Amino acid sequence: MTDKLNWQGFRSSHKLSSSKKEFKSLMWIAYKADDREGYKEAAELAEFEIPEEVKDWLDTETEDTTEADVPTKEEETEEETTEEVTVEIAAEVYLEYSKTMQQLQRFPHAYDNKQKIEMHNRLEEIAQLTRPDNYKCTATDGWQIWFGPTQHCLLINTTRHMAFTCSRAWWTKRYLNAGYVHRQLVHDAKQIDRMKAEYEIRKKLIKRAPLPGVEIMLPTTASEYVMRS
Repeated sequence: MTDKLNWQGFRSSHKLSSSKKEFKSLMWIAYKADDREGYKEAAELAEFEIPEEVKDWLDTETEDTTEADVPTKEEETEEETTEEVTVEIAAEVYLEYSKTMQQLQRFPHAYDNKQKIEMHNRLEEIAQLTRPDNYKCTATDGWQIWFGPTQHCLLINTTRHMAFTCSRAWWTKRYLNAGYVHRQLVHDAKQIDRMKAEYEIRKKLIKRAPLPGVEIMLPTTASEYVMRS
């Protein structure tokens, strides 16, 4: 069995900017759970080069976890601070949200109506859990989206002064032809990172894509344009 890193070793080998700390948490969750695909997916989203320290683990097959492999509560406490555990729990929720949304988008015919309703309800639960109580979106809200040289974008509700994170792929699939949104392009990824940090300091950053129809409302069809105007 490949020796695995503890939190300190994992953190030192996974140096990401503060704006991408949620991806580090996702990679750590996947690493602990021996979820190699989940780890690779998070690393790809973060545009992070996988370090040598985990390549052997990625190349090995998942082995059954024995009782000796399971860390005690005392060991976990030593390895992770309260803040890190909180970030990890939040990251698990964000990962569930992202995966559920992707499943509905990519494989709509794989689920019956009951399953779709349950998945939509779960998305609404997570959305409500992870957004400020005072955030309410209407069909006339103004929007900006900031594109940089990477997949990471910043989507801002300029009426409510609330920002969301999303990927360029997420935006393209859902709102490529959307109207009533100002598109901004910058060539420095650090500029978007700085904007994210500013919104986070003000507690105005939601680190996930908005829930369509609930947290973002933009016209994408001719009939929706007519209704908006």
